[in-house]
Amino acid sequence: MFAKLKNEKGVTLIEVMATAIIVAGAIIALYTGIIYADKQVLRNYHDRVATLHASGELEWQMYYKKNYKVFDEYNYGKPVIIDRLKRGNLNGMMTMKVYDRYETPFGSQVPYKSVVVTVTWTEPGDKTARRIVVEEDFY
Repeated sequence: MFAKLKNEKGVTLIEVMATAIIVAGAIIALYTGIIYADKQVLRNYHDRVATLHASGELEWQMYYKKNYKVFDEYNYGKPVIIDRLKRGNLNGMMTMKVYDRYETPFGSQVPYKSVVVTVTWTEPGDKTARRIVVEEDFY
């Protein structure tokens, strides 16, 4: 009977601990990946909202220029809401500048206006400054 017990092989404590460490490492890596992906999805959402604000402002400028023959210029920042959070809104600031530009196709100068809209905000999670710049040319 003792000979049978000596021949039986089982799992040692070291093998169990090694397996537990490997499984714990895999769970931590998966959790870290999920947290990073969640933050990146939120950051991409904020970028998309800021881009939509800037594009909407360019559409407004196109309408205003077409109907009133001038741009609706302002030298101050317009506040915009990037996201509605549980603890309040994530606010940003939208600025617009109009530049006189020239293009020289075939040797002759063609004047045009370039409208640049910038939306800036600070990400709430890591406090990084973010900025989206959209530019449109008006001939």
